[in-house]
Amino acid sequence: MKKILAILTIATLSAVSLFAQDMESATNLYNEGATALNAGDKETALGYFEEALAQAELIGPEAEELAYNCKRNIPTLISAMGKELAAANEIDAAIEMLDKAVEKANEYGQDDIAADAQSLIPQLYMQQGNILLNQKNYPAAMAAYQKVVEINPNDANGYLRLGQAASRADDIETAIAALTKASELGQSKAADKEMSTIYLSKAAEGLKAKDYQGAYDNAKKSLDILPNNPTAMQIAGTAALQLKNYDDAIANFEGFIAASPNARNIDQIKYQLATAYEAKGDKENACVNYKAILNNPQFAEYAKHKVNNELKCQ
Repeated sequence: MKKILAILTIATLSAVSLFAQDMESATNLYNEGATALNAGDKETALGYFEEALAQAELIGPEAEELAYNCKRNIPTLISAMGKELAAANEIDAAIEMLDKAVEKANEYGQDDIAADAQSLIPQLYMQQGNILLNQKNYPAAMAAYQKVVEINPNDANGYLRLGQAASRADDIETAIAALTKASELGQSKAADKEMSTIYLSKAAEGLKAKDYQGAYDNAKKSLDILPNNPTAMQIAGTAALQLKNYDDAIANFEGFIAASPNARNIDQIKYQLATAYEAKGDKENACVNYKAILNNPQFAEYAKHKVNNELKCQ
């Protein structure tokens, strides 16, 4: 019996001794990590904290505090390394590191560290998109901005930038969808201006190609967004005149004159307006506008003929 007790005592003392050694080893590893961290060597510190955590988890409840400290330090360090990469403009590597920080923080139940790292990721995608947009790499910029709005579906500026990049990539469907969302989320001034410009550009292309219906439709879309754009009214009026839609032609030309009475091409607009009134059978207003361009050498001979011979204006 005494022999059995002696063996048990020796075993217990051995276990205590091994536990003490394991605890000391884990603590030493943690301290080595703290020393490396104080020296600014984050990568080495991270390695020590990971080793210390592995040993603390084997030890069990007695090393709970040590394990907790490791679980705080590990994702914090990874996040800090990601921030340093971001500061060095190594955006892809920074995002990868911050993703790892979020993953580790979530694994260890460190919600505040995960949230902090997560909040930086869309900012980096935005930064990356802006760089690519300035470099005129529009498809890559679109991909970066798409990441921004995937992470934060309520990021109005992300949608605005996505729309701008898509517009320049001539992906009009994506551009309009993104800009519409940006407008809904509070970026209406910038987004609406961008959308109006997209439709206006398409309208000008249509007019040049003599696609008068396409030019008219896109000019009207532009005007639906920004109603007082003289260029859009000019294109809409010109296309409507070609389509023999005289009422719309008149409305748009009159709108142009009201919005831009001192425009360099004002006599051209009045000539077209006179033509529309004449085609509609409104002699009085046709005369008014033909008379208004009698002093312009470009139109004088034709206008004089209309005033004196065809319409016999008073």
